[in-house]
Amino acid sequence: MLTKKIYWLGKKPTRFLTNMDVTPNRVKNLSFLVIDNFFTPQELDGVLKEIRDLKRFLGEASTTHTAVDENKLFKKTGQGVFLDDLYAKNRKASDILQANRKIFSGDFMEFAESFDAVFGFIGESNHDSTLLNYYIQGQEYKAHKDSTKISAVTFLRDGDFTGGGFRFPSQDIEIECVHNRTVVFPSCVLHQALPVYGDGARVSIAQFIDRKEQGKR
Repeated sequence: MLTKKIYWLGKKPTRFLTNMDVTPNRVKNLSFLVIDNFFTPQELDGVLKEIRDLKRFLGEASTTHTAVDENKLFKKTGQGVFLDDLYAKNRKASDILQANRKIFSGDFMEFAESFDAVFGFIGESNHDSTLLNYYIQGQEYKAHKDSTKISAVTFLRDGDFTGGGFRFPSQDIEIECVHNRTVVFPSCVLHQALPVYGDGARVSIAQFIDRKEQGKR
């Protein structure tokens, strides 16, 4: 499989106070951010424990607003659950929903928007939702677009597997599924989760950042 080289714009990532390493990228018509060490070690412990606890709530593609193809078939074969529904009455009970708020930290938002104005949507957001996805042997999410402004997808590895990369097909870019890595990109860009091979699972936390009209929920 051909994998196009990613051209890093800087010699090294920008490190933020939470030890996130953020590298901006621009390839063809696409700007995106790669964040390594998105969760701190302490946050990661709580996140992984929560993911194990939530396996019993995972639902099929039909329950997670999955994109469909021209034949009305779901493009995703993995399972998932929207955390906002589970924790509607107490978001503070979720380590994931607490830790992923760092995407709205002032320093990060300023850095992102200074790289590309499209990321100004993060600071303008008044609504976001979080989807936990779980992919095992042979499962994938074929190329699709999200219906929000900005998407942020965090990869976590559970067990031993190959594949599971994240791809922007129109730009011929593939990003390796590295544990605790996040990719931030405009939601309108075509993207896909490649199939998983092996005994492990590719876990992703997809955060959909949006802006709704005043008066709407």
